[in-house]
Amino acid sequence: MKDLQDIEVFVAASVYPAFDHPDLTDDQRAENERIVQISRAACESAIKAERRCIFVARGAQSQLAGFVIVDEADPQLPEIDWLIVGAQYHGTGVAQALMAQALQHIGPERQVKLSVIHYNGRAIRFYEKCGFRDAGWATGNYKISRRLMLRAGVAVNDPPPSGQLRQPDISNPSAS
Repeated sequence: MKDLQDIEVFVAASVYPAFDHPDLTDDQRAENERIVQISRAACESAIKAERRCIFVARGAQSQLAGFVIVDEADPQLPEIDWLIVGAQYHGTGVAQALMAQALQHIGPERQVKLSVIHYNGRAIRFYEKCGFRDAGWATGNYKISRRLMLRAGVAVNDPPPSGQLRQPDISNPSAS
């Protein structure tokens, strides 16, 4: 895949502005570097693995604008594993489009989780706008603490909230 040729450069340029913090220890800075180093393997796994998938957004001249990886290893609680958007595409709707694609793939009836570095306020506000709520500290072997965020699933047959009409699903799954 052409997008993977410089994926580490893309990820580094995308995450360092958001992930860097003046008070980070050497171990925490190494963890940020590890994210860059594993980005190729994460993308390749999403392409090849049965319960993972990747959605890509393109910008001008079809250059990579961002990507999102969905992990459904736990079918009861799928995860937005990676959502990376190039800095030049922040605020342009790329992250919203990628999140919408990931959530459509997962389906509205399933709860979804993700974790976010605790001081990445911009990402936390974005996830809250997408329906995710802070569920406490994420567990894991993290050098930089992360917040666990959950988006509740909705029963497909639930009536819409008072005064709201449910929009019909007009997507064409065979087109994806």
